[in-house]
Amino acid sequence: MQKTKRAILASIAIFAMVAMTMPVMADDHQRGDLPPSDSMFWEVFSQMTTPDDTAGCNAALSDYITNHPDEFGGPDVEQMRSEMSQMCTQVANMPEDMQSGMTSDGVETSLFNSGNTNWHAIDGLYFQKLGDNDAPMGRISFSNTIDFMSYRFFNFMNNFDNMVRFDGGYISLNAAMVPDMISYGATLTMYQLGFDQQPDIYVSSGANMRKAIEGIDYSDLVWNDAENSLSFTPGHFSSFKAVQRGSTVKKMKISSVKKKSIKYKEGKTFKLTVKGKNLYKKGQDVSCTLGSQQAERVWTSKKGNKVICRYGMDSFSSLGTFPLTVSITGQGEVTKTNAVRIK
Repeated sequence: MQKTKRAILASIAIFAMVAMTMPVMADDHQRGDLPPSDSMFWEVFSQMTTPDDTAGCNAALSDYITNHPDEFGGPDVEQMRSEMSQMCTQVANMPEDMQSGMTSDGVETSLFNSGNTNWHAIDGLYFQKLGDNDAPMGRISFSNTIDFMSYRFFNFMNNFDNMVRFDGGYISLNAAMVPDMISYGATLTMYQLGFDQQPDIYVSSGANMRKAIEGIDYSDLVWNDAENSLSFTPGHFSSFKAVQRGSTVKKMKISSVKKKSIKYKEGKTFKLTVKGKNLYKKGQDVSCTLGSQQAERVWTSKKGNKVICRYGMDSFSSLGTFPLTVSITGQGEVTKTNAVRIK
């Protein structure tokens, strides 16, 4: 959902660029990040019912300026108030831009249903990825009421492409990045499986894929023979793969990562060389995700025993230690926690 992500960030960036008294937040948006969870943006956003609630936005901004005289004092306060009012008008375009982006990315959702007049309390929310034939490939739905206007859920949406992946018979949710999303009551559905009977489910467990255990890895499993679909509630977020009953899945393993510690240099790129087992399969796409950032480019060594992942340094300006995930489309993925430190 890259176009959806750009629509979200473009709308929020307007706020950051207008609020010149918040230079750190503006810098964050130049890097394509969300404002920090304790920033002015989320305090204002929390008082709006939807992103196009212009009246609520203006009222919240007015209250914020009044209640924070140290930030907005001086002779230019009315000019600041006027400029921020323009921001409310611009942010109002977010729902339309998001819907257009999702449609272009082949994603269907219930978010824009006419009954969703309060985005702080959305029931029955789902996102469904369509395949080349416009038939559904995979779906994630939430049984709990969702506060879409919160930092927590926007962060999930902002990194949706890197954290949630659908491929025929395979759904991956990056456990290292979205552990708290399980509390939303997620249900996963795989479509177009092509099996003549209920398949087995394999799940990523540490460095390996193993057969999933009912009651621990999943529950409420439903196999629809007519639709060739499989639905279940995950016990934790990880990678799930449906396979022909009685089949096995090759184990993936990361044994080492070259460049465990990297010094941050703005505007530069860096490469990680990953060694392990079954990290490459000819004819299938291989991807790397460090933290929530997908590699700009991924390639393998001539012998196929190494995966090289290249990243833009600016995406890691927050510094810290990040997990690394290597994924093979349709096969599985493996994650190494605390793999790389950016300092």
